[in-house]
Order: sequence, then structure tokens, then C-alpha cells
Amino acid sequence: MLRVQRLAEVTGVVLADIHFQPAALTWSPSLPETVDAICLVRSGWFRRAAVGRTEFLDAAYGYIARIGVEERVFGREARLTWIQLTPDAYDTLVQGHRGNREWFFAANPALDLRHRELIAAAGRGTDGFEMAERTHALLAALPARTERPGPGRRPRTLVAHRSLTDSVREALNHDPTIGLDSLAKAIGYSPHHVSRVFSAMTGRSVTDYRNELRVRSVLEDLAQGADNLADLATRHGFADHAHLTRTVVQKVGRTPSALRRQLSTGRRTSRDLRVTP
Repeated sequence: MLRVQRLAEVTGVVLADIHFQPAALTWSPSLPETVDAICLVRSGWFRRAAVGRTEFLDAAYGYIARIGVEERVFGREARLTWIQLTPDAYDTLVQGHRGNREWFFAANPALDLRHRELIAAAGRGTDGFEMAERTHALLAALPARTERPGPGRRPRTLVAHRSLTDSVREALNHDPTIGLDSLAKAIGYSPHHVSRVFSAMTGRSVTDYRNELRVRSVLEDLAQGADNLADLATRHGFADHAHLTRTVVQKVGRTPSALRRQLSTGRRTSRDLRVTP
């Protein structure tokens, strides 16, 4: 089941919020895409199969949808941002920037924050000129690659390493507080092997990825009006509110208090975050 809320429209681009709620944990029918679009994940996860490749998508990743491409999806509840483009807008804003590259891409913390600020601006009813500028800046910031396969990696090895990487990501989405030893044991490999392969495939350590997921969950809660750092720290597995603040600042360069104001849609009060001793 998809719940779609149209948020804003600028020349050649429609911005929408999608709440993905599958009725059952099964693959959807294979259907062709009807539009060109960029999909960014704000929370939750799902798998998408397209162009002979299946990818695991969560809040650290996104994908490019193209008209006519057959796709099917499988997953749990997720919140998505859908940026629909006319063919001309795609050619100008995406194809010209990225060139002929993969449909699957990693969303680094800077891109994720720009994405969430765009959603907040739409919720505040920001004028069309600024929305167009924010949208163009977001699309221009799309990365070129998602992984670093490494020289001489055999196809069978690459498939196995992708599977291991997806297993790590899925486990961390279920429980971002899990330790590395427990994580490695759960997917049947040594901690050293998990760390080495994950880093080679994604360009980041397991710790970095885990912290990105936790920070993005915090940003999602801040956008919804969360105002207690101690509660957020407990909910997302940080040692305390100071640890949460340090990690958020390290990842996105801003404090939780500043982020709450920036990500607010204006429909909630703008009081500062409260810190419970």
C-alpha cells in the first residue's frame, strides 16, 4: 500500500511524500515505471529489483527511476521522498550531471540533510523560486557511484560480497545498537571479514554506516517535533545526550537544536530541545 502526499511543484519537478506500507512481506508484481524520478529514503527499508540487479535501500541510499524500466519491490514500512521529473527536467538536471551511471546510489550525510531541508521547506509553504533552487541544488549533489568493487574481483565473489553487505545493512536497520561481534555471528562471518568486505563495498566502515543510520533516525524524529535529547539518545542507542550531540555534529555539522529549527515545517512550536539530566 502506498500513501502519497503531494508536497510541492516547480518547473518540471513534482515533490511528494510516500508512505510505503506493504500488506505482506512478499515481492510485488513486476511493473514498468511510468515516470522519471529520484527516490530518497527517509526511514525504513525495502529491496528493489530492476535492470538485472537487486539492491537493499534504506535511509543511507536512494535510486533513479526511469520510464519503462521493469521493477518489483519487497520490504517493510518505509517513508520515501519522490522527486518526479519531466523527461526534459531529467535530461537537464540529472542525466547531464551524472552521465550514464548506475540507478542505485549512496546518499551521504550532506545530501541527506539537503533532502530533509527541502521537505521542511515544502511543509512551510516556501515560495516557488526558493523551492526550485533547493531542488536543483539537491539533484546536482547526487553522487556518481555507490561502491568500490576493487581490482580483479571475480563475479561470484562480487555477488557474495554484495550479499554480505546487504545482510549487514539489514541487521543494523533492525537493531542499530548491535555490537560488531554479535552482528558478525548473526550473518555467519568473522568480525574482521565483515569489516573488510563492508568497507571495500561501500567505502565506509560498519561503525560509520551505523552512526549514519542512527543520526538519520534522529533527524526524522526532530522533523516530527521531538524535543528531548535524553529520550532521543536512549531511543537510538547513544550513551547519553552528549554522545548523541557529538555524533550528530560530526555527521552533519550542526547541533540537534539548530537542526530541529531547520527541519521544522512550522506546524509545531519552535521551543529549543530540552535536555533531561
